[in-house]
Amino acid sequence: MVETKRQGAEKLGLLVQQSIGRLFVETFTATEESWAAACTVFEAASSSSVLKMLGWRISGKLERAKTLLASMVNGDLAGVVATINAPQLIVHGLHKMRQLAAHPALRSSITTDAAVDECLFAPTTVVRQAKTSGEVGGCPFRRGSLFLLELGSASKGAANRDLVFLSQSWSRCPAEKWAPALLEGVWTRVLGTLHESVKPRDVKLCS
Repeated sequence: MVETKRQGAEKLGLLVQQSIGRLFVETFTATEESWAAACTVFEAASSSSVLKMLGWRISGKLERAKTLLASMVNGDLAGVVATINAPQLIVHGLHKMRQLAAHPALRSSITTDAAVDECLFAPTTVVRQAKTSGEVGGCPFRRGSLFLLELGSASKGAANRDLVFLSQSWSRCPAEKWAPALLEGVWTRVLGTLHESVKPRDVKLCS
């Protein structure tokens, strides 16, 4: 059962990664290797294990994963980041959507916008680099300074949902329209399919 779920998650991940990759390279074809590479880098970015990080760096596993993904998007840094982070978060969202759809009363009462919002997840941490010098909370910073933003916890709660994509920030995520549109399309398709499956069928009565 666990193995079947893992294979199902991998197939879904491949499909999502390929869809995202083709936003950067039309011929992008996701493979088991590209998905494994994305999982490695994603885990490394969110891991707190120093020993694990050292092991990956010494073995070269992390660098090989980054190199593979970069080669598949012609070295486009935005493409590399997108094929690593977005598939993981969208797959997470699709699993959440499956849970919502499994409850008839819930799916009939929740709006499409609310369903999509429930299925949007921010990365635990993102890195942003300042293009100019400035000041935050009384602390000055220089051009080129790196910021680690803990979006995972900061974006929780209805009042903080704009932080999922940093919509009101100079460092807004370019997927702020694409990801919700994808989830909206999937949810609409799910509702349509479920609606068709429960339609009453014509019954012919014998005379």
